[in-house]
Amino acid sequence: MAGARGAARGKLVGRRFRRRNRARRARRLPRVPWRALRVVVSLVALALAVPPVLRASRRHPYFAVRDVVIHHHGRLAAADLRAALGFGPGDNIWAIDLGAAEARLRSLAWVRSASLRRELPDRVVVRVREYRPAAIVAVGDQPPELFYVAANGRIFAPVGATDGRDLPYITGLTREDLDGRQGFGPRGVHRALGLLRLVGREAGGLGPVSEVHVSSETGMTLLPVRPPIPIVLGWGGLPQKLDRLGRVLPLWAGRAADVREVSCIFDDQVIVRMRAPLAPETPPDRGKTPDRRKAPERRKRAARA
Repeated sequence: MAGARGAARGKLVGRRFRRRNRARRARRLPRVPWRALRVVVSLVALALAVPPVLRASRRHPYFAVRDVVIHHHGRLAAADLRAALGFGPGDNIWAIDLGAAEARLRSLAWVRSASLRRELPDRVVVRVREYRPAAIVAVGDQPPELFYVAANGRIFAPVGATDGRDLPYITGLTREDLDGRQGFGPRGVHRALGLLRLVGREAGGLGPVSEVHVSSETGMTLLPVRPPIPIVLGWGGLPQKLDRLGRVLPLWAGRAADVREVSCIFDDQVIVRMRAPLAPETPPDRGKTPDRRKAPERRKRAARA
């Protein structure tokens, strides 16, 4: 072994000390995962420290609400919105139930959507969007119940005694139509709103609409502001019917008082119904010429009679 060199010497040394090295490795302690141990200790400490910190933050005046900012544009008063929130200045910002407050806001008749956000340490921002009425639904009769309806067909609030009413009316519906299983009422409201949008887009068309009457038998009947003539349109083919109507109505300019109803139920014609039949025109008698010399005598006989 003393005269061995290179690879031969390494093999001899390895054979001699192999058993001793194996014994040493067997006696070594296992390596401790210190990094993972530090993470576990940190998590445990954090879990133990969080509850006392949260309890302290819920009582500390640093997190007391000092400002509630409400962003909204519409009919509802800010005082009504603040009352519906259920919290106010002085309440702890962590103790506020944002979900419950949003639900209370959405329960208000005019509210379409609501959202709340905390801005630490002492501010809450509220955003409210309200419905915009597109028409008024008259339910029943003698007298009818009036409700505002949005453009998406949602009936969202009753019309109060002092509320504005300068909107088109949707009539012909009952409580059973709106609450029944057939669903005619909601479909009728959607169809009427679609007709109002279509009339509003027609350039040089009928103009403002006073009422849309909905019937399960005859469909929709439109009543413009001017001329105030009922126009029966039915359900389908509305763009084509309105186009034909725009060509017919100008022919009756100045004679709207004589027209009882206009029917566009049929796809290829417009029917104008009069209040009284037109008197036939008597053509002049071209074979005889009036004798002007006898006119004074006829006037005298008429005066004696």
